[in-house]
Amino acid sequence: MCYNAQAHMKVKSEISINLGKRIKSIRVERGLSLSQLSKDSGVSKAMLGQIERFESSPTVELLWKLSQGLNVEYTSLLTSNDKTLTESTIDQEGDSFTAIYASQHAKIVEIFHISLGPFSEHKREAHSNVKKEYLTLIRGELEVFYNDNWYSMELGQQIQFNANQNHGYRTSNLGSEFINILEYK
Repeated sequence: MCYNAQAHMKVKSEISINLGKRIKSIRVERGLSLSQLSKDSGVSKAMLGQIERFESSPTVELLWKLSQGLNVEYTSLLTSNDKTLTESTIDQEGDSFTAIYASQHAKIVEIFHISLGPFSEHKREAHSNVKKEYLTLIRGELEVFYNDNWYSMELGQQIQFNANQNHGYRTSNLGSEFINILEYK
């Protein structure tokens, strides 16, 4: 059977290549096999291989799982070893997640500007490496799920919750923008 690499290569952007390289670099640096990272992150070995070969672009949810499995800040997956983070954005189905600050060399805090389109919903599993999340709504309407309930936020309102629980965000027909701060353990 003849394998046509170009036909099967589905590189969506330079971001996909950088993510694949960065994930593999961290995995190898830590002496982890694909099987071990799969076990630690909950991401299948096949998907990890596709990401590292630039055949698949990970979703935001997969990146969160990988950051926890590798025990690194989420933003460290978006940057290379030789660059400091200035701004990294991942666009996913009309939603954007922009990292605007990450503490250097220590897992302390990350700050994101998140823009969700109309009727968008993102659910997150409990973060094992994040202590708290802090949100400030800056545009639109937003409901936040934590403590097994949905809570409506008003413009300018700030909330915080423990991130070691399932949580999520959803919007109405207006969409929303908010600042999300992650405080690491």
